[in-house]
Amino acid sequence: MRPPSRRRRVGAPSDPQPEPNSLCGSSDQNRTDLISHLPDCVLSSIISLLPIRDSIRTSILSSRFRHLWKLNPLHLDDSTIKSDQLDAYETSQAVSRIASVHPGPIHSFRVSQFDLEFRREVDDLVETLTGKGIRELSLGFGYQGRLRYRLPSSVLQCPTLRKVSLSDCFIPPSPVVNSSFPNLRELTLEFVFLWDDLLHCILKSCAQLEVLQLMNCSGLQYVRLSCAKLQKLTIHEEGYGSHAKEVVIENAPELRSLRFGESTVDCIRFSVQHVQKLEVLGFFSMNANMRFGNTFSKSYNQYEMSVNRSMGLPTVKRLAILVGFADGFKRSLLSSVLRCFPCLETLDIKCIKSIGPAPDIGFWEQQAPFGFFEQHLKSVTMVNFSGMRTEVEFVKFFVQHGRVLKRITLIYKHKPSATWQKTKRRELRLKNRASMYLEVVFVHKSDFDPDSCAWAPLFHRPLPGA
Repeated sequence: MRPPSRRRRVGAPSDPQPEPNSLCGSSDQNRTDLISHLPDCVLSSIISLLPIRDSIRTSILSSRFRHLWKLNPLHLDDSTIKSDQLDAYETSQAVSRIASVHPGPIHSFRVSQFDLEFRREVDDLVETLTGKGIRELSLGFGYQGRLRYRLPSSVLQCPTLRKVSLSDCFIPPSPVVNSSFPNLRELTLEFVFLWDDLLHCILKSCAQLEVLQLMNCSGLQYVRLSCAKLQKLTIHEEGYGSHAKEVVIENAPELRSLRFGESTVDCIRFSVQHVQKLEVLGFFSMNANMRFGNTFSKSYNQYEMSVNRSMGLPTVKRLAILVGFADGFKRSLLSSVLRCFPCLETLDIKCIKSIGPAPDIGFWEQQAPFGFFEQHLKSVTMVNFSGMRTEVEFVKFFVQHGRVLKRITLIYKHKPSATWQKTKRRELRLKNRASMYLEVVFVHKSDFDPDSCAWAPLFHRPLPGA
């Protein structure tokens, strides 16, 4: 038999609930400030999650918070305090002064241009930063003639550094180079003077290095790279001054991104051994002197690059390539090269000037579709598109065979007539496109956002002092 249910009378008091202040006391006088019982290290961690302005405002709440914000890790960047009232020197001095008086750690520091007239102050600042647990360091000195800042050895020995970017300076040979940057993950050297042996010693000690960028570094001749954990490598030479003659990547089994500057790839010999995990490659040039695994090879005594289609690169998903469509000799080579990337998803092409025999207009109509047309290629970008017939035939080949292609961006640099785009669209025969989702976009070079392109840093680099 079911027991009779208990019905609560209307107006009967409910179960007692704790008063809002019962955890801290029954009255305002008995309330306990539980936050004040937390140790300084915990409070400092909480405050560090706030923006710097809000963390300073916490000092209004209690005298206990008054000095805690000063113990927070500091992130200094001269771009955040630049104004019309401060020149580059005054800005760098302000950032340096903040770093020297801050009692807490400094996790990141960036100054884009120091004045070499104050080298001693810069040396003192560097010593201060290395003693405050600096993790990310970016120092730039701008072009100041033949003067170059001599990097102190304390920077090389700093165990807390994870990311370093140096511009317009000089790394002197030193015994500590053999033990430099023990925990470094990312290294960028731009307009830095160094030698082959010096670079080899630095990289040999960087056992954790994952990203390396060498931009317009002088003094290098024959570069040998061996980094077990290296994932991204960028090498760029602007073409003026001395530059490396040969780059050999001997041991980089984790390499996923390999980028060469536009003016670099044709003037330096490259040899790459490990390509098993490579996903990003460019700029690729058919005039380059390179050995790329067992797939591509070309030496100085060869007119054309040798291509081994059976040893393709199925891991590469993004490719940037330099193409001279006016050279008829390169059309068959271009077709062979693209067939070595069966899983390509993004193709970026930069049209360059070339001299050669007139190309066969009907060449691309006779070609079989590439392997990546079926289910991989989704985006094609062509820079410096002029609308010449050989370029149109090449783009039309993609329009008619790219089954999953979503976007073709054609970036032109001249000022066309009002009917130019309409004419080119008609020549591309968009009604016969293989993908119903395909969109062909014409963009003037002045309207193109360079930040949207993965290769933007390699298209044009500023000259020293620019």
